[in-house]
Amino acid sequence: MPFATNADLQKYAPEVFDQGVDDWTDELSEAQTDVTQMIQYKWWNKVDSRSQFDSTKLTDAQWTKSTVFRALAAYIMPKLSTFRPESDPFREQLTFYKERFEEEFDMQFGIGIEYDEDGDGNVSDTSEVYEFDQSRLYR
Repeated sequence: MPFATNADLQKYAPEVFDQGVDDWTDELSEAQTDVTQMIQYKWWNKVDSRSQFDSTKLTDAQWTKSTVFRALAAYIMPKLSTFRPESDPFREQLTFYKERFEEEFDMQFGIGIEYDEDGDGNVSDTSEVYEFDQSRLYR
């Protein structure tokens, strides 16, 4: 299932549908791929690199906002932007949504990653919510 749909995008950035494009499904799909790869890189490979990461075991709703913000920052706003320095609102929004993505993504890691380890379709106990300590400072 997709983490985010056009309806989710409409909720956070309705103005993108006023630009002559009615469907951003491809961009949302690319953003979902990015999000799952970042989760795998930042969390799974450090915690359990012995078994295969299965992105279908993630809770879709946990990553909806991250996926929408990633789509806006990495795929949608660049398509709408002229990249001219003078009065380009999409370029400014690109920066805004990039920051929102980073905040949301980090917050979900701090809350705990819901991963249906046993594959029963339910993340019902704390053994399937993985906290990720982001407080370590590396030099």
